[in-house]
Amino acid sequence: LQGYNAQKASFRTTINVKQVGHAILHLDQYNEDYLITFPPLHIEGLITGSPYVELNTNSYIIGSNGFASRIDYSGKGWVSGSKNSLHATVYPHGKEKEKSAILYTADGSWTDSFVIKDAKKQTVDTYNAKREPKTPLQVAPIPDQDPLESRRAWQKVADAIQKGDMNATSTEKSIIEEQQRALRKKEAAEKREWERRFFRRADSHPVFEKLLKEVPGGSLEKDQTNGIWVFDADKAKDAKSPFCPLSVELKDGWPRS
Repeated sequence: LQGYNAQKASFRTTINVKQVGHAILHLDQYNEDYLITFPPLHIEGLITGSPYVELNTNSYIIGSNGFASRIDYSGKGWVSGSKNSLHATVYPHGKEKEKSAILYTADGSWTDSFVIKDAKKQTVDTYNAKREPKTPLQVAPIPDQDPLESRRAWQKVADAIQKGDMNATSTEKSIIEEQQRALRKKEAAEKREWERRFFRRADSHPVFEKLLKEVPGGSLEKDQTNGIWVFDADKAKDAKSPFCPLSVELKDGWPRS
């Protein structure tokens, strides 16, 4: 599994996040590829002090084996609905809108349980997320992380979100963004580009472009991710902290004016 994404966030009474990018899953056993798109999301429960993620609209899983799945997300409204609900369908390529072509459906909650049925509406399987063993995250304590690792770099933003402090969230987010903008200007003036540690830029992505044809209105949106990116295993195996000179400069945190 490899992929990349960028987020475009807006702050109002809640936090809305548009995710740009994709993931590609390759199954060696069957020599199959699956394109996975990312749904937009928003943060509910900020006013009540119990924030949680709610996915919006839909996402797609497109297989090179000729089958695809569309997953629609909905949440709990003021009057009706359930938190983290989903409705998914599996169908042959090109037949998303043909009800008679639907092979399987899934209904329920992606954080609780959902039921999978075949074309005859017979239950063929169930999945209960709460009963499944969870693989624990294995990450270094934040003080031991490189300053550019996500959890450490965005720690103050995450803390502010957990507290429901939108002013602090916006302030801490702006500090990082302004520093990054300043770095981009400096690089442009010096006619150089930031060296990625784990990815390399590619001119095209044939697997993605082939499967994307099954996503209505789908786009690579490379202008929003500054190019097409592919994981570079050779770079990754040699990576160790500090990852770059900037990591050393940021050992005490992002500069504050």
